[in-house]
Amino acid sequence: MTPSQTVKAFDKLYRDHVDLIYRFAHRLCGEPEAAKDLVQDTFLNAYRGFERFRGDAQISTWLYTIASRACLRMRRRRKGAPDRELSLDEFIPTSDGEFRLQIPIDGLSPEEALQNKELRHALDAAIDQLPKKYKMVLVLRDMEGLSAKEVGTIMGLNERAVKSRLHRARLFVRRQLSAQGLGQAEPDHEHALLG
Repeated sequence: MTPSQTVKAFDKLYRDHVDLIYRFAHRLCGEPEAAKDLVQDTFLNAYRGFERFRGDAQISTWLYTIASRACLRMRRRRKGAPDRELSLDEFIPTSDGEFRLQIPIDGLSPEEALQNKELRHALDAAIDQLPKKYKMVLVLRDMEGLSAKEVGTIMGLNERAVKSRLHRARLFVRRQLSAQGLGQAEPDHEHALLG
């Protein structure tokens, strides 16, 4: 590829994927400025490695991988008081199997919409308390809809480790919501997805 072709190809890649990566970055960072920084870091690193990208993975998987690594680097670089990281002891695995939490969207009464807004805020707050390695798995799997195998590729984990982290993250989020009286979903709402 000529330099001009490389710039055009990368420009298309950027336009096609910037919204996806911003959404992912915002879910990881929780604030627009940090998300913008993460997007900028991601695409800068992607541009640097663009000519070496051989298409072994999907472009989105490649970008998620770069964003995940950039996120971990940004966290290590950040000065000041770190966010509280939960210890592994605070995650209590059970034999219940995986759960999925539904947040209904359509056809809500005003009261249900208010509860829905409270639930979303509580859900965001619970997810924000997760350590990064658990938060990334939860966001990639439940919010971005990637398979356990794709998440493993992005994070350099085997599928079993992905499923273990995902189970613990979901369990923690469920416990946080239950502690606030928000986790008691109706039986027909038990089987849906976060976010």
